[in-house]
Amino acid sequence: MAAILVAVPGAPASAAPTKVPGIDVSMWQGNVDWAAVASTSTRFAIMRATRGHDYVDPRYAEYLAEASANGIVVGAYHRAKVSLADGDARAEANHFVDIAQNDAGDVLPVLDIEEHNGLTVPQLTQWVRTWLARVFTRTGVRPMIYASPNFWRTYMGDTTWFADHGYPLWIAHWGVPSPTVPAGNWGGRGWTFWQWTSTGNVSGISTNVDRDRFNGSGLLRGKIASLEVTPAAGGVITGARIACGGAAIRCSRLANPDTVLTLAATPDPGASFLRWTGACNAAGSSPTCDVTALGARTVSAVFTYPVHVDMQGSGAGTVTSTPTGLDCGTTCTASFRAGSTVDLTAGADSASAFVGWSGGCGGLNPVCEVTVSSPIEIVARFDSVVSVEQDGAGTAFGWGRGVLPDAIGGSYHWERRAGASSTYAFSGGTVTLFTVSGPGMGRGRISIDGTTVDTFDGYARVVATRVAHRFAQLGAGPHHIKVQVLGTKRAAAKGTRVALDALRWGGETRANPSAAQAAWASVSDATASGGSYVIADARNAFARLRFHGTGASLRTLRGPKMGRAEVWVDGALARVVDLYGPTPAFATVRLAAGLADGSHTVRIVVLGAHRATSSGNGVTIDRWIVV
Repeated sequence: MAAILVAVPGAPASAAPTKVPGIDVSMWQGNVDWAAVASTSTRFAIMRATRGHDYVDPRYAEYLAEASANGIVVGAYHRAKVSLADGDARAEANHFVDIAQNDAGDVLPVLDIEEHNGLTVPQLTQWVRTWLARVFTRTGVRPMIYASPNFWRTYMGDTTWFADHGYPLWIAHWGVPSPTVPAGNWGGRGWTFWQWTSTGNVSGISTNVDRDRFNGSGLLRGKIASLEVTPAAGGVITGARIACGGAAIRCSRLANPDTVLTLAATPDPGASFLRWTGACNAAGSSPTCDVTALGARTVSAVFTYPVHVDMQGSGAGTVTSTPTGLDCGTTCTASFRAGSTVDLTAGADSASAFVGWSGGCGGLNPVCEVTVSSPIEIVARFDSVVSVEQDGAGTAFGWGRGVLPDAIGGSYHWERRAGASSTYAFSGGTVTLFTVSGPGMGRGRISIDGTTVDTFDGYARVVATRVAHRFAQLGAGPHHIKVQVLGTKRAAAKGTRVALDALRWGGETRANPSAAQAAWASVSDATASGGSYVIADARNAFARLRFHGTGASLRTLRGPKMGRAEVWVDGALARVVDLYGPTPAFATVRLAAGLADGSHTVRIVVLGAHRATSSGNGVTIDRWIVV
């Protein structure tokens, strides 16, 4: 690039220590070894991109790519070819922006004004203003102006308007110890870049080359700054050339270094603005922020929505949140970051049960996950509970059932744990109890009307059915016969099972009779609710509760010897529960919830199965909880 100036011989050719060295180039430099250039002190290269409204420097794209690849900061300039043709300045500006593709971190864009082409000072001044304004409109950056002191004074009337309106100066003044700066030392601001020679020599360039200096110890204030706004759920961030959030997607802009950009955070309906982040962090909760553009700045904001929990029902409990904020019943409304996920956990007190969510949460799981994308209203319901001991009112138990074709009814009832019992009602003076003997059978006790009448050993080397135990001379009228498992066996036996096949009285044999009362084995445990719990592991053994209410739960023991069970509600299979746990511990298992207020039945059926890591099939009943 050329300039109108007066050379002063003997001027120093080396840059001062506080000035960043660089070059400017055009096609006249020919082939450039940019790796060699990068090995010198050269830190930036400003390249001619365009001239007039249609010329493109044939080396621009090549220089731009290779200089950038070698770590040199790049910039672009436009050589003005002024005229009074209608729209000429605007057309040249558009042409430059389209070709130059200025980006963040580049040297500020440049208008090289070296010719007046017969325009008067007012005409040329207006042409330059129009060009600069168009580039600013399209890029958000005020370009630099390249000119010599003589040209500016002669053809631009030494105007200070451009300095006063924030346009930096690249002064062309060769061979002098310091440049002469027009327009009153550029409005007191001085020069930004100085082209101090046109006959420089730089490794990697075979021709003379213009050499330049940036007025500073670092190049940051000579480069295009950028502001990146990260969209924030729940609101919109706006400012000059910024509208980020919701349907607005203009979230970044370029700017001149040290430009103060004002941003405003506007929450969506129902949301609230909480605070700024990033470069606006210091603005805190103020809805506006002034951020100084310098280098690459990033900004975002935090918007929140309220989450409210309404505690309902006849019982009591708590609802807490992760992250913290909600702690009902103390704090039942809290604000959470828009777009975040919040876990709510319901916990009933000792006299209540959590019976479900509604509103923004649903279901029976005491943990509910919500995504905060709008104000959320949630209902947590807790109802008072009635505790029913394992064998309390409405409860019933049954032994396991095994299939055996030779049995009288094709199957038999059995238990193996000490203390398990089954009692049957009959009438008349004679009763016969049929049992099953075999290798896995143990000992049992038979009582009639509360008096022990026999003990028996069911062991046999082979399975035998219809083993009769007959009792006579009992007297007319109703009686009860009770069979109790002793949990003992002879040495040869493989188990302690007691198996009941059928009963006969009044001249009729009854296969698989229904017990008037049955019991699972009882285990003493100080941590159980009543000091003990009952347990069974025989397949098809059952425990049943008839209750009046809207739901029921079971306090049971989980542990390494526990197995699986079916849960039946009002005659329909609801689910299968697995009671395995690595260490023994009591836990509450929900059986039914959300039922119509009335009479219902829940039934636990032992599956006699377990997961691979469990060592047993046990199912325990500590107490029932009715809501």
